[in-house]
Amino acid sequence: MNLFAALETLIDRPETLAGEARPEGLGRTGLLGYFAGTLGLFVCLRMFSAVPPGIMSFSVVLLLVLAANFFLAASMHLFMDFTGVKGSAARLFLAFGCSDYFLALLVPLAFFIKLEVLNGFFCFCLCFLAVIYTRVRLVLRLYPVSLNKALLSLWLPYAGLCAVSFVACVYSIAWLVWLVI
Repeated sequence: MNLFAALETLIDRPETLAGEARPEGLGRTGLLGYFAGTLGLFVCLRMFSAVPPGIMSFSVVLLLVLAANFFLAASMHLFMDFTGVKGSAARLFLAFGCSDYFLALLVPLAFFIKLEVLNGFFCFCLCFLAVIYTRVRLVLRLYPVSLNKALLSLWLPYAGLCAVSFVACVYSIAWLVWLVI
């Protein structure tokens, strides 16, 4: 099964995602979605010289995106499992890859941003909101939960990372002040 047939199956019949057997081609489609989305994000950031050029830099960004999405899917699945909802973390990870195709839209939007026709912040927010909306819909398809629980499960890992980052920043500032005094 090719890429477009797998995407067509996910869009036309999303209930196959939660079926007993994994949809054919979901693995390749999800991983290619991560690649395409990261490439779109990388090219957009590269147009504004926000990341260094080269294949090594792209590989680092791709590995960071894969690691972050793996952590996100694992923590969401863990939250769902703790609340008694059954599902598949592997399918969730691969389905999140299918949602990253929206980040490939950043490449054509970056041209309009460079021409100062569109606002850059608006374009980034639009693409990331499309990804978040798609991920919430995918969580609703994979796990039999309410919309509020799907939103909570999606935002909970981000809130945890923000809390850990805040504590690390406060600790590092306190350590720096202690070094100066």
